[in-house]
Order: sequence, then structure tokens, then C-alpha cells
Amino acid sequence: MSHLDQLAESSARPSIQARPFGVLVVDDEDGLRRLLATGMRRRGFAVWLAAGEREALELYQAHDTDIDVVLMDVRMPGRDGPQVLAALREQHPQVRCCFMSGDPGEHTEDGLRELGALTVVRKPFRVDDVAMLLTELVPPEDGGTYH
Repeated sequence: MSHLDQLAESSARPSIQARPFGVLVVDDEDGLRRLLATGMRRRGFAVWLAAGEREALELYQAHDTDIDVVLMDVRMPGRDGPQVLAALREQHPQVRCCFMSGDPGEHTEDGLRELGALTVVRKPFRVDDVAMLLTELVPPEDGGTYH
């Protein structure tokens, strides 16, 4: 097979493009949102930040095909994390979520998992540990790879 034939054959095959792992961070603490954004972007993640329900719904609506997981605080002013997850799932049943909390209040880790959380990350945490955990828990839906 000539070089031109090989090139034509390889370009005819569909390729699966690697894309960044996408995370929507939902937390009312601005400092924590910025810390997670900086740390995860340094590791090659695509990151969107929301302070609460309205922003989370808008960002997920706009970027649902790029967001692999929502990393959300359990306790926030207004609607808490489980309530925001329920609102997200009304429009996007496939939403994958990991909760984070230093104090889950009336919620238990088992109860949060029953609501569909993949896991609960305890605060304080290291960004490296969270980044590794998320990529282990959430495989690419399209069979591709993250970069």
C-alpha cells in the first residue's frame, strides 16, 4: 500500500478526539470555586463555576455535552446541593454528580448516594485527589479519552 493510500484510508476512518474532562463546580464559597478552577485547569480540565442553582442550571444547559460531572457543595444558601441536583435532573436526567462537604448537615453520605451521587468528597481536600477521583469515577461516555 502506498503512502497516499495509507493516508486516504486513515482519513476515511472516524477518529475519536480527546477532549478535556469537564467539571461544573457549584459552591457558594468564592475562594473554594477559584481554588478548584485554578487547580483543575492546571491539570487540563475544562471548568465552569456556579455560586448556586440559577448559575448551575444556566451553565449546564449551555455546556451539557462538555460537562462530565457536577462537583457540588451539599449545604448552600437557598436551595441546597440535593435540591439543585434534582432541578438539574429535571432537565438533564443523565447528570452525574459528586457532592462535597465539610458538614453535610441533615444529609448522610448514604442518603446522598441514594439521590444519585457518585461519591461524597469530604472537605478539606487536596485538588489533586479530587481530580484523580473524578476521572476514575466518570469514564468518557463516547468511548474516547480525556486529555
